Amino acid sequence: MKIKVELDGRDYIEVECEGTPQAPGEVRKVSILGCTDFMEMIQKMRRHFGADLAKWPIPEGHDHSSLLLKEMILKLRGQWQFPYHEDELCHCRTVPTHTVDQAIIAGAHTPEVVTRQTSASTACGTCRPEVQKIIDYRLGKQSA
Repeated sequence: MKIKVELDGRDYIEVECEGTPQAPGEVRKVSILGCTDFMEMIQKMRRHFGADLAKWPIPEGHDHSSLLLKEMILKLRGQWQFPYHEDELCHCRTVPTHTVDQAIIAGAHTPEVVTRQTSASTACGTCRPEVQKIIDYRLGKQSA
């Protein structure tokens, strides 16, 4: 099984492992490509905590490198529980969930910034709470 997390067109980490998404198992191969900050973070974690990504501590930062690595570690532990499961988040503007999530990873950490960058929640606004839930989940905050 392969698990890949990425900021489209910029950074990614892909792990090939045994098992299922709920219990990924032993890591066989890790592929990484990204900016200097992302690559340095991965190298530093590897030096300090070994090759088994599932045993690494969860990064606490809100930069794209930390958010991607956090997602990978949680997926390897079988603990990733993304708060929204539909392909399309904003039905009025037909904005995919992936587009909103990518904006959040790239730094759109408020609903207003997500709206400016994606046009989600510019019509009826019923998706705005879902946008906030994704932001909160990504940043490790409790949703109101």
